[in-house]
Amino acid sequence: MFENAKFVIDSREAFDGCVFVALKGEKTDGHLYVRQALEKGASLAVVERDVDVPKEKLYLVKDTRYFLQQMAAQKLAMYDPQIVGITGSNGKTTTKEMIHHCLGKELAFRNPGNLNTEIGLPLSILNDYHGQPYAILEMAMNKPGDISTLCRIARPHVSVLLNVGTAHRGVAGGDEQILRGKLEIVENMREDGIAIVHSDPRILEKIKEKKFLTFGFYSGDYKLVSYKYEEFSTIAHYETPEGKKKVRFSAILNLGQLVNVAAVLAVFDVLGLDVDLSKLETFIPVDGRFKVIKVDDVYVVDDTYNASLESFRIAVETLKKLGKRAYAVVGSIKEQGIYSEQTHRQLGRILEQLDGVLVYNIDHEIDAMECSKIILKSDEPKAIVEQLRNLLEPKDAVLFKASRAVGMEKVLELFLGGKKA
Repeated sequence: MFENAKFVIDSREAFDGCVFVALKGEKTDGHLYVRQALEKGASLAVVERDVDVPKEKLYLVKDTRYFLQQMAAQKLAMYDPQIVGITGSNGKTTTKEMIHHCLGKELAFRNPGNLNTEIGLPLSILNDYHGQPYAILEMAMNKPGDISTLCRIARPHVSVLLNVGTAHRGVAGGDEQILRGKLEIVENMREDGIAIVHSDPRILEKIKEKKFLTFGFYSGDYKLVSYKYEEFSTIAHYETPEGKKKVRFSAILNLGQLVNVAAVLAVFDVLGLDVDLSKLETFIPVDGRFKVIKVDDVYVVDDTYNASLESFRIAVETLKKLGKRAYAVVGSIKEQGIYSEQTHRQLGRILEQLDGVLVYNIDHEIDAMECSKIILKSDEPKAIVEQLRNLLEPKDAVLFKASRAVGMEKVLELFLGGKKA
């Protein structure tokens, strides 16, 4: 019945022949939109209760969310790919994209964009996976239990745990809860699986009984030992059980991204694949995730997709190495809950290293931040961009960074004259 079907969960995106899955959310209920989906061409609606439409158009299940997850699990089981699961507080998407970039779309599937949740992951598998022998899957966590759910859909042969930081700690319930939730990717891998984890003592202490390899900066089985920037490239040296490797990236990568390359090298060794370093060297960071471009001889860093204290710390460190002077346009770090004021005070201390800070305070959590380097606070992108253009000189560097909900990309696009980074 569902062979080769395309699934949608938003009635506005329904099209001829698709299957509409009516999910119940916090704000609305997909059952209210079954008729609209069918009118737009959906051939069938998966529902938990009767709806006033022709009965032959309904497929009744106990739990539509569970249905979606089970369908995705069955599809993976049918093709039985080698599954690489990736999680961490920062760097999941970039690491996933690096691996996929090296393998290519004929060999590897990866869940696109941010389709990395209990709904997004199964949707991406059902709609976009075409039987490739490798599935490189990013797995997101807001609270403990989320990654266990994702691993029931796609149980990893290789579990990659990049880092454990403070992102989403207001939602997760604190730093210890974040650690517990991230560790689920190791606890739920296959019995013959192997984990690749950051050489963080907090992680290593919890996984002593598991089979794992480590990676890090100056530490681990796979380690970054040095890096430098030359013009618009990054030269990095690694030590691995297979020997030393030199990688010259044709882009600027920050320290966090370079450390995660060590995890990528470990993944290929575990899978028994020879990584083509020349292919890896052509990788360009994803828009919004520390992607550096040059505009009028100024280094412009697009890190607008998300933010945490850890990613800010790494971004600032790299920014100072790039530019003659270093500036940042910053906004709130969201999903911090009761920790918000503490987080933003810590952020202020990190930003003291810069030559100047402009605050986009369309969201006022950032107002708790104290920093002597603040030049301007404004909720108007135009005011920030005008001030920035008066400040910047050739060879300077400027960072645009905030949590996704802030919409920092609007400020960046205005600065770039409407062009994306």
